[in-house]
Amino acid sequence: MFTIHQTTSSIALCVGLLSLAACNSSNTPESKDEPAADAKPEADAKPDADAAKQADASADADAPEGYEPLLTAALGELAAGSAIATAETKSYGCSVKYGDANGEATAKVGEPAPAFTLPQVDGEEISLSDFAGKTVVLEWFNPDCPFVKYAHGEGPLKTMAAEQTKAGVVWLAINSGAPGKQGHGAERNREAAADWGLEHPILLDESGEVGKRYGAKTTPHMFVVDGEGKLVYAGGLDNAPLGQVE
Repeated sequence: MFTIHQTTSSIALCVGLLSLAACNSSNTPESKDEPAADAKPEADAKPDADAAKQADASADADAPEGYEPLLTAALGELAAGSAIATAETKSYGCSVKYGDANGEATAKVGEPAPAFTLPQVDGEEISLSDFAGKTVVLEWFNPDCPFVKYAHGEGPLKTMAAEQTKAGVVWLAINSGAPGKQGHGAERNREAAADWGLEHPILLDESGEVGKRYGAKTTPHMFVVDGEGKLVYAGGLDNAPLGQVE
């Protein structure tokens, strides 16, 4: 009798505890919906910084081990008001198809970005000064370079420019290929823009003057100009050309 009574009491106690837990869970809001005590209110967040972080997360969501999203990391730090931790990195890609090797690079990280005015594929001219006060990304571009094809077709540039544009960044592609060189010409670049759904301008630098001034060596080769007109990043898109971590 003692054993039966003890078992019955235990069952009753368990049922009581389960009922109490059920009541508590149905009447108490879930803690995961409540902000942490030291969390900043959403209203204090910078919209551009938030959008840049989302773009960064999207860019490396399926990245290989050891992947470093160099450009998006720099843009995220800039949007957050922080100094860019690694402002100069190695770029990977095809060599820029200049007409000749003459020309000296004058652009230096930390100094004012060289001014330029170039025509778009439709002939309308764009100047860097048109975007004073904004963050500007300059992407050296060649639609027939395998590295560019990968980056825009299935790599990080498939969506990055559109996402960064939503975050308030100005994105300009620049083709410094000379006439007769791979990927040259307004028609070929218009075709590439349509194929990849590019909505940002593609500028033609047929003389190569702007590319040489910036020291652009590869396609892609990325540069970032901040709102004060200063060059704050020069280097690679990431550390994984063609999707393979270097």
